[in-house]
Formats: sequence, structure tokens, C-alpha cells
Amino acid sequence: MATGDGDFATVAEVRRICGIASTEISDTDVGYMIVDAEAKIPRFFNTFFKPTEVIEINDGDGTNRHHLSKNPVLSVRELKIDGTAEDVDNLEIQKASGYIFLGSGADTPTFIEKRNAVVVKYIHGSVVISQTVKTTSSAAEVAGTAVSVAVASSTGFAEDDWVEIFGMDGLREVAQISSVTDSTNIVLDQLVLSHESGSTIVKLEIEHTFIELMNIVCGIALVARIIGQSYTDTVGYNLGELHVQKGEPYTQWREAANQLIKERDQIMSRISIRPYII
Repeated sequence: MATGDGDFATVAEVRRICGIASTEISDTDVGYMIVDAEAKIPRFFNTFFKPTEVIEINDGDGTNRHHLSKNPVLSVRELKIDGTAEDVDNLEIQKASGYIFLGSGADTPTFIEKRNAVVVKYIHGSVVISQTVKTTSSAAEVAGTAVSVAVASSTGFAEDDWVEIFGMDGLREVAQISSVTDSTNIVLDQLVLSHESGSTIVKLEIEHTFIELMNIVCGIALVARIIGQSYTDTVGYNLGELHVQKGEPYTQWREAANQLIKERDQIMSRISIRPYII
């Protein structure tokens, strides 16, 4: 049951945008609208706004490249070709397009032309690098699970945050923080690559434009709801021979809706839908 804030939109921000108080529409109902918006908008843009792990099973085509259906690709965690595990260190990943390429050091030179031969576990999502929450590793780290990483500072990082780690060794991947041990140590759920000391570790965040869009879509839904409720509103009084008109709520809310719709359309016109290959 939805009762409040979602992963991205918040009850307070939705109310600030549309001006509708809890006396008109309850927090519970606003929560339902947030759940609805946060489910629809990622599907419309064919992406998720936080790192998401998926296992994909596809046919091979006999070449050294393979296209993953979800993008941007943040990290490949595991790859099997016709049942044989391939070291992901031998892959070249094109983040935006979703293509992965087998390098010259790969044990299997091609994605074997066979039905369901390619099994890939990878992380994808439309996220951006934080401009403020970042640190550097204090020692070299090797691949593994539940990896304790010594950092210059863990300030700003929290359990379940997603981070990207990269350095001058050219290796780059995404991992999730399992715990923040203390001020100079964090634990990452998995590293599939080894990283040199001094690598940068940056928190990943949703692009603010998407947060704004979700809040506006929820605001439009609230305005539509309030218009539907306005048929019972008293808009005029007769006092003897005098008639007092205090305004028509529908007209005012219609203008509010139009302004929000324009703002929504402007944002959506600047965002491209991610490509999807079936």
C-alpha cells in the first residue's frame, strides 16, 4: 500500500509543484500517484533510473560482438558462451549502445552461432556521476565479492548506494555498497575487475531532470483529480438581490494543468528514448 514518498518523487515536492494541500488529497493518494508515475516513466524511456542487474539469454551470431537489450550498460558481471565462462576482463563494453566485444585475449573468439548460447549478467541504468560525493582508494583491490575497500574518506556514502570505480589503469565498473565500515572503509558487493590504488570512486545518482519530470507528472495527476472533485464546490451566493461570485475552480485548475503539461512536454522533448532490440 502506497503511503508516501517514492524512490524519486516525494509527496512534499509534488504538493509544492501543484499547490494542492493534504486537506484536498491525502498523502496516501499522492503516494499511489507517485508509484504509478515511477512505474510508467521508466517504461516510456526504456530505461531504469537506478543501476539494475539483469541476466540475459540470447543467441550467438558467430561474430565477436554482441548486443545487449538494455542500456546504458554500466558493468558486465558474468559471461558464458555455450556454457564456458569468459573472463569479463577480456571484454570491450560500449556503454551507450549496449554492445560488448570480445578482445584478443578471450578464450572463446566469437559468440558462437547457436541458440541460447550467450548468457550475460550485467548492470544497466540511466544514472550520472555525483559532482560532490567522491573519494579515492588507498590500496589496490582485487576482484571478488564483499570486497572491503580502503578509501580516503567515506563521507557522503551510504549502504545500498551504487558507485563507479575507475582509474588510470583503464578499468571501470559499477558496484553497490554493502556497508560503510567507518570513515575510511567501505564494503562493495562485487568487483569483477582488479583496480589500482588511487582509483576514483564516485557515487551514482539519478539525473535531476527525471526527478523533476516524475514530480510534474504526479502534479498533473493531482490537478486532474482536484478538477474531478470541483463539481461540488460552491462558487456563488445569492444575498437577497445581490449575487456574489467567488470564481470558478475548474478554470483556475485548468490553467494550472496547462502550465504543468507544457513544462512536462518541454522536458520530455529534450530526452531521447533509449533504443531497444528485441
